[in-house]
Amino acid sequence: MELQLEELETAATEDELRAEQDAAKTTRVSPFTRKRPARKPFPDHLPRERVIVPVPTNCACCGGTRLAKLGEDVTETLEVIPRRWKVIQHVREKFTCRDCERISQAPAPFHVIPRGWAGPSLLPMIAFEKFSQHQPLNRQAQRYAREGEPEHAK
Repeated sequence: MELQLEELETAATEDELRAEQDAAKTTRVSPFTRKRPARKPFPDHLPRERVIVPVPTNCACCGGTRLAKLGEDVTETLEVIPRRWKVIQHVREKFTCRDCERISQAPAPFHVIPRGWAGPSLLPMIAFEKFSQHQPLNRQAQRYAREGEPEHAK
């Protein structure tokens, strides 16, 4: 019985030594928080057109009519009118129902490229100049920067 106890103690100390050696081989890495890529805002000198999306008159959940404004989300889309730049802001107001405390909001506007900022007339213009006019994208970006849209044309 004593021999078995001694073998168990020896095995336990060997396991502890192995665990200490393994711990000495590992390195501790500090955790980090991932930063979301942030887009630069459009330049202030570009004219803005504000389009307010119609709000619901009734709560989508309970059908109540006692809605109170909670805030708004603004989605900016870069649009080009031949040789003139402008930013169209789609305003989606948020409302909360006083009866059921649910938040309701109009759906986001459709974009040709999901999560993109280019409008439906800007994309064909870029594609036409690239493939029909044989103008590389870097030259297009330089020209757009001269026309007053420096940050997002790149």
